[in-house]
Amino acid sequence: MNLRQLDAFRATLRTGSITEAAKALAVSQPSVTRLIKELERSVGFALFVRSGRGITSTVEGRRFGDAVENLFTGTDRLRETAQAIRTSADGEVLIGVTPVLVYQITPDAIGATHQDKPRLKISLRVNHSAGLIDSVTMGQLDFAVVNVRHKPESLTIFHERELRYVCLLPQHHTLAQSDNPIDLKQLQHTDCIAYDNSRLQGADENWQRLLSWPTVSLSAYSNIAVASLARTTGKPAIVDPYTARTMVALGGVTARPLKQKLTSTLCVITRGADALSLAARALAEAVVTELKRPA
Repeated sequence: MNLRQLDAFRATLRTGSITEAAKALAVSQPSVTRLIKELERSVGFALFVRSGRGITSTVEGRRFGDAVENLFTGTDRLRETAQAIRTSADGEVLIGVTPVLVYQITPDAIGATHQDKPRLKISLRVNHSAGLIDSVTMGQLDFAVVNVRHKPESLTIFHERELRYVCLLPQHHTLAQSDNPIDLKQLQHTDCIAYDNSRLQGADENWQRLLSWPTVSLSAYSNIAVASLARTTGKPAIVDPYTARTMVALGGVTARPLKQKLTSTLCVITRGADALSLAARALAEAVVTELKRPA
């Protein structure tokens, strides 16, 4: 005997009709009849007999039905548990992001997930990429979105996209008046907002060569800090497109593409695909959907 046969028997016993059992199970009447006959051959006695134009259960069938109901009580609980897991109505997801993505990407992704699963607890933690990588590695976060030039080898990359850096300029700057890409040679002897030397030391030679300004008075480590200083001081800076978009929205600056190619990789990282719950995977996929939109 198998669960399909028992399910057909149970539905017929409950409804008192092959027709109604077929409707309840969303199968054909011949299928229900066949399953019951197979079950009768398996148990060795009749479960139903004809009564007028319908059927009625035998004494043995009713006794066997009690045992089947006891069996399905546990099965029904399993189905309810599976439903709760599938819909992820409860639980918690821990996500980490870099500072600039607090303003973009994650709010929309978290908002959409929260609307779909209002009882799901979502915790958003903000840190620099190196700290987020450590947190995911140690299991303190389900997943994180990091901006790196070298992808972490010990973790699973759930999604990645290349970020091409842009030039952030005061709106009234001479170079901002043209839509042409900015040649970094034009900025070599300009007082720009620089990246901290400790950050450039971890970059490849192309980054170091192009962004080693001869004379600078202000520098910062993170994209958001560099961009904030550029906006308040009116000095040019090189930042990722998400940071640039945030600053442009605040006003006073504009973004222009670069002639030279400076890139990093935005990665959604996890300890492994099998380490994500259904709820965490749903949120990660919502983040990926936002990341796929033009930066």
